[in-house]
Amino acid sequence: MTALIGGLVPLVTAFALLCAFAVLVVTRSVRTALPVLLDLLLVAGLLRLSATSSWAAIGTAAAVVAVRKVAGFGLAAGHPGHRSHAATR
Repeated sequence: MTALIGGLVPLVTAFALLCAFAVLVVTRSVRTALPVLLDLLLVAGLLRLSATSSWAAIGTAAAVVAVRKVAGFGLAAGHPGHRSHAATR
């Protein structure tokens, strides 16, 4: 079972890159594509963590969570609110 889960990690990682690229092409928005990439990379990290309970796997999963949070805050700070130009006049 561990070998099966370990074999899924590269597939999920490739799927993450493919999905994020597809979202980027369709929406032309890094703001939309980046969370897709980071969520699926988190899935890959958690799969890896479930297959091998090593400190490296725990560190990888924690790093992906940290990057996702920082990127989310950064994207939110770059776009304050959802007000239209008409509402600010």
